[in-house]
Amino acid sequence: MESTSASQPLIDGKVPHLLCKKDDIGEIVLLPGDPARVALFKDICDDFKIISQNREFTVGTGYYRGLKISVCSTGIGAPSTEIAAIQLITLGAKALIRIGGTGVIRGDVACGSYVINTGAMRLGGASNFYAPIEYPAIASYEVVDSMRQACKTRRNPFTMGLCVSTGSFYHGQGRSVPFEKDFNEKEVLDRYQKLNILNLEMEAETIFTLASIYGVYSGSICTVHCNRITDVWMTDNLESQIEMCETALLGSYYLHETYFAGSPR
Repeated sequence: MESTSASQPLIDGKVPHLLCKKDDIGEIVLLPGDPARVALFKDICDDFKIISQNREFTVGTGYYRGLKISVCSTGIGAPSTEIAAIQLITLGAKALIRIGGTGVIRGDVACGSYVINTGAMRLGGASNFYAPIEYPAIASYEVVDSMRQACKTRRNPFTMGLCVSTGSFYHGQGRSVPFEKDFNEKEVLDRYQKLNILNLEMEAETIFTLASIYGVYSGSICTVHCNRITDVWMTDNLESQIEMCETALLGSYYLHETYFAGSPR
């Protein structure tokens, strides 16, 4: 019976969940939650290939303007995002950038626009095993600046600010479940609004925190698919997702050209 280390498992030289080796990934990795979103890059990258598919993790690698970039799905929430982030850093990733969908809690931010998060409220759970809750979850300035420039270049409307990353889709994001009557949705959203929170999501703080601890770049750009204040949910946001992917690629190129050569971490 074949075996490997239980604390630091490797399978044929591959990390155990992503099933990748170091040569399989680029220095910049985009992190959608949904495995299906990885396939969107086949039409917007050169020579894009799916490297591995295992559980919620799908990994693909291709080239954008000659730059090797990988895309790795994280699944939903902090625990699977922790696995992806740690294994990618182990493989040599130098930048982890979340791309996904998000819900905003400001009435003036339109569905179909974009959010660039500068930091996150740490309610995901997994990062608590790495740093005390007082430790900040902040995006790298370099990534924020690069994504901001990409949005401007592509003339995409965007808003910048803080998110709440929760380990809960329902109560943690101020949603009652269909079979209960006594949950106060407004109370939860009001509490976040008083802290000037822009949007709600489930993965960014894990990425920001781990990246800060281990010295790699991090950031997040998401498409707004719902507005909790106007109570609108976009049922078809594929066009917005594709634009987000193209914007994230351009921002990654800016990041590499502007910051990697001048001040590597």
